[in-house]
Amino acid sequence: MKNALMALVVAATCVSTTAMAQLSARCYQDDQLATIDLAKGRNAWSRKCGYITPQREQYLNGETEYQVYVNGCNTYPNVPAGSTCTFYVPVTEADACIGGLTKLGTCVAGCFTPSQHLDFNGRLLTVPDAYESGVSTVTALTAGSQLDAIDFSQQPIRSYVAGDTQEDIFVLKSADGRRIEVTAEHPMLTGDGVMVKAKTLKVGDTLLGSDGKVLPLSSVTVFNYKGKVWNVRPESHDKTENVMSAEGFLTGSVRFQNEWAADDYRLSVRDALDVSGL
Repeated sequence: MKNALMALVVAATCVSTTAMAQLSARCYQDDQLATIDLAKGRNAWSRKCGYITPQREQYLNGETEYQVYVNGCNTYPNVPAGSTCTFYVPVTEADACIGGLTKLGTCVAGCFTPSQHLDFNGRLLTVPDAYESGVSTVTALTAGSQLDAIDFSQQPIRSYVAGDTQEDIFVLKSADGRRIEVTAEHPMLTGDGVMVKAKTLKVGDTLLGSDGKVLPLSSVTVFNYKGKVWNVRPESHDKTENVMSAEGFLTGSVRFQNEWAADDYRLSVRDALDVSGL
């Protein structure tokens, strides 16, 4: 179950601990691609140079994943201490091909610290505990949910997302005592139904609770964190069905941080879903 659900899928069936450590470094240290365009550029280059098929490129682009390689990265020669990266791997199709590379896997990004609880079919579990238990569905809004009519169902999980990072974590506390820890880019649903990045929030702003309550923020603090972050990617590509319940707040799946990062999203009182202009 865990192998089927894990997001950091490596190219080979049997992978050593060393390879998994290098994959983690590629994804979160020296080959982290910041934009969708860069990820698509890496995939286009990989397809042009014969490392992946056009069908594989289309799949990776649809899931906002990108191909990574053993000992290669996009930041070379400016690599951090401890990196195993020894050469540059392009992120644009126009760049010259490099022969003889070994595929390592694909990368995406995670959002929650390991202590945060999500709703998995009525059970409040941390994401790593849900992964270890082989949980296959996550509680998320139904496609017809509105601000004044919150409704949940169980969404099949496409993948769990995990990886090592060192970055600022935002601690958001509501006036009624709820608290959540998320990365700066993590998507949170405001009290008026708009998905925003955690780093844009300040005291006095409102978030939407998983019980439908509008929650004023009483505190927004930041601490630097080094360790593993986690998130969930539902099977569904419907935006509303990717809004999950975490620590009593409504928050977005990893899809909002990746393939929908540039989209506008609003959960409307008047319409079941208003994504005009997308």
